[in-house]
Amino acid sequence: MQMNSGSLQSGSNASPSASAMAGADFDRLSTDFRAFLGDCEKLLTSAQTLSGEGAAVARAEFGRRMADARTKLDALRTTATHRAVVARHATEAYVSREPLKAIAIAAGTGAIVALLLSRR
Repeated sequence: MQMNSGSLQSGSNASPSASAMAGADFDRLSTDFRAFLGDCEKLLTSAQTLSGEGAAVARAEFGRRMADARTKLDALRTTATHRAVVARHATEAYVSREPLKAIAIAAGTGAIVALLLSRR
């Protein structure tokens, strides 16, 4: 019994750090995306006044920024997918170890959601 509660506690301790990491990743993605949009606006504004060679340089810079954005997005997608798989496995393991608690938690959560929705 103590082993289950210890593993449950370590699982619950991992959740806040995973949430904090996800929040940090989201903040970083948001900042990078805003910077990317700003760079795109600058490039498009300057591309309107550039001649052939200047426009080619601007297009090359825009292509490089797009490739960087794709790389970052792919890395974040891979990280998010990995975290989702880990969370799914942890949830499945918990439900297998503690089926009655899982049912009670699901029922309680459903009751709270129903209560909140009925007040709307």
